[in-house]
Amino acid sequence: MLEAIGPWAWYGLRAVELRQTEDFRPGFVVYGRTRVPGEIFLYEQPLSEAASLRDFMRFDVLLHELGHHVLQHRSRKVGRVQRRSDHERFAEAFADRWKPTVQAVLETAADDQAT
Repeated sequence: MLEAIGPWAWYGLRAVELRQTEDFRPGFVVYGRTRVPGEIFLYEQPLSEAASLRDFMRFDVLLHELGHHVLQHRSRKVGRVQRRSDHERFAEAFADRWKPTVQAVLETAADDQAT
């Protein structure tokens, strides 16, 4: 999946971990979190439709957190600090931009394996 975007996006990424859900705040759902330097955590979710949850975690949560990683890595190089709202906006735009590309690459790979 990460190869579909390219090494520029995951440069410096050290780990993507699946973790058990932590108690953050009552009624507050956390799907993923980015920690500096280069760590992305994806949190387990209550069991629902497995395929749609898997796709949501891959195409929405992981890409969103990867967007945070890209912005943090870029900000470190230029020494500019971003506001939280700017971080969120960038991460959402990153996920929206790369989701169709990653989906297409994974579908092509699945079709190739089926034949």
